[in-house]
Amino acid sequence: MIELKVPDLIKETSINTGASSHSVKAVLELTGDGCTIPFIARYRKEVTGGLDEVMIASVIDTARKIEALDKRKRAILKSLEETGSYTDELGRLVEAAADMATLEDIYAPYKPGRKTKADKAISAGLLPLADWIIERKRTLDEIKAKAVPFICEGFNTVEDVVQGATEIIAQKFADDMNARSVVRTSLRKGVFSSKVKRGKKEEGSVYSDYFDHSEPVSKVAPHRVMAVLRGEHEGFLNVSVSPAKDAEELAEMAMPLFFRETSDFYKDCAKYSIEKLLLNSLETEVIAELRDKAIEASLEYFHKNLEQILNAPPFGEKCVIGVDPGIRTGCKAALLDSYGNFIDSTVMNLHMDRSEALKIRSWIEKHQVKGIAVGSGTFGRESLEILRSYYAKSTVVASVSEDGASIYSASETAREEFPELDITVRGAISIGRRFQDPLSELVKITPESLGIGQYQHDMPAKMLAEKLQRTVEWVVNRVGANINTASQYLLNYISGLDRKRSAEIVNARRLNGRFNRIEELKKVKGIGPKSFEQCAGFLRILDGAEILDSTGVHPESYPLVKKAAKVCKVSVEELVKDPSIIEKNNEAAELVTPSIIEELKKRGLDPRERFEKVEFSEEVRTIEDLKTGMILTGIVDNITAFGAFIDIGIKEKGLLHISEICNEFIKSPSEKLKLGQVVKVTVKQIDLERKRISLTMKG
Repeated sequence: MIELKVPDLIKETSINTGASSHSVKAVLELTGDGCTIPFIARYRKEVTGGLDEVMIASVIDTARKIEALDKRKRAILKSLEETGSYTDELGRLVEAAADMATLEDIYAPYKPGRKTKADKAISAGLLPLADWIIERKRTLDEIKAKAVPFICEGFNTVEDVVQGATEIIAQKFADDMNARSVVRTSLRKGVFSSKVKRGKKEEGSVYSDYFDHSEPVSKVAPHRVMAVLRGEHEGFLNVSVSPAKDAEELAEMAMPLFFRETSDFYKDCAKYSIEKLLLNSLETEVIAELRDKAIEASLEYFHKNLEQILNAPPFGEKCVIGVDPGIRTGCKAALLDSYGNFIDSTVMNLHMDRSEALKIRSWIEKHQVKGIAVGSGTFGRESLEILRSYYAKSTVVASVSEDGASIYSASETAREEFPELDITVRGAISIGRRFQDPLSELVKITPESLGIGQYQHDMPAKMLAEKLQRTVEWVVNRVGANINTASQYLLNYISGLDRKRSAEIVNARRLNGRFNRIEELKKVKGIGPKSFEQCAGFLRILDGAEILDSTGVHPESYPLVKKAAKVCKVSVEELVKDPSIIEKNNEAAELVTPSIIEELKKRGLDPRERFEKVEFSEEVRTIEDLKTGMILTGIVDNITAFGAFIDIGIKEKGLLHISEICNEFIKSPSEKLKLGQVVKVTVKQIDLERKRISLTMKG
């Protein structure tokens, strides 16, 4: 059997990603040594040639795909040998396969356990007849004459035998790589269609745009693929892909690639193979390709939206009140100190009596409350206006998205934090905390529950989970964490830490008080040399014993910074205040890398923007209050491939289609918009029946 060469992982990954071989080698060695993507991107720039998080992830993913292809090749070769199907020619084809699709095409005819009509004919002994027919051009009379000796049980007539031989030839044709390529290419150039299922028009009206829809496969947008496939999954739509050429034309094109000569019989075999075998299987494959590309695009939108929502401006370390609005059970209010610790709760029946808002006045006066966060759900707008009428002059009263708050309230995490509190009070606490610091609170909520992205519930759970984990890690590590105040849930995402180590850090803090030096982290159970190396640079200690602990400089570089301070004849404190001192001294500048100077400039710096209060129109409280032409203030609530959904202060979100964002052509809404952005929009169209609002930013 052919001996497969071990793939040159560095060279192949470099070719596929565009990263230099040196950078690829560095990334793979660092990850092999247990380094995380955030750590490599931030503290090993000089080693990787400055690769960012996205490129590092691409290198790692590409290397995994190359290894997976090699593993599959070896498994296929082993299977071919075990089943007695192996030949050196097959081995060379397997070795040369550049991707999984090609590899699986090669293996398709030899997969064990496949039972087809052709297999039945082969079992009856008709294979020699089929091979004789393929050998060279035969007339139908010659074939029928040759078929007589092959009559047997199950193939009782000449016609049955000829049909059996046709099944074998058709199967061989369908397994041929060249024939498959012709049909696959035609399908990829074909038409993607969807039609409503009989009797499902009324029930599936939400998919009415796709009841009789068709467009070229090459142009179908990922979000439309996801919408149509969801409609099919829910039983309302039939989805198909038709080839650019019909079966007869495809037979004409593919026949010379398989048969040595041409004849009507060969053409009929080829056409039969295409219609009965190839089109169905390859249509499924092309739809799967479209789905995979759509999932990839959806994951990217989800990543961008999640990144932006986690980076939402924090209100800051101030005492706040979180309010979970409600009518039936009233509005639940929770008082939180500046660190997000729960102090007290109450219920305000604002829907019955506006003066119930006075219940929280004593809290505001006693605890110097700086902000009131009101959930954006049912009765949220009304509660916001009532509370503003009482407290707007002295306190910031803001609307906060409560997407996912109810999920968190009922979660195991919430029960662990507040076992004695009612589920509704937990919701109010979550709203207050996400106002103080969105990142710290939102990491506790399953990201797919945050109402962002597109079709996230239709994506494979494993792929979604991996993308989410990576995104949250990137954001958390970019922002960093105060080791003395960060929750266990936030610390979980810090490079080098996990649930167990984070719990030990919080426990050590509770038993021994605050950390005064990052070095003290080494004494915490479970934090070994590797864990410390990975996490230390992303943690901060403000007003501690070591001023460099308040910067982004990694502890491994402290000696270099202190040496540079001596050369510059200044204290480390002065250097931290003004890192440009190093840049002005050539001898000092040679001691440290540019990335160390960059990190010195990040002392206590939160890269997130400042909180900005948004005022919605007082004229609009429900969709019925809207009028075409109204100009409103809104907040970008979600970004998809086809546009953005805008929160205009009512229950329904307005759709700002990509074509209505600006006058110039843009490929993606994210070119002009970001989550949480405050925008001015004009109401273009209102559909009261379907509760849909169309907006524009043009003009």
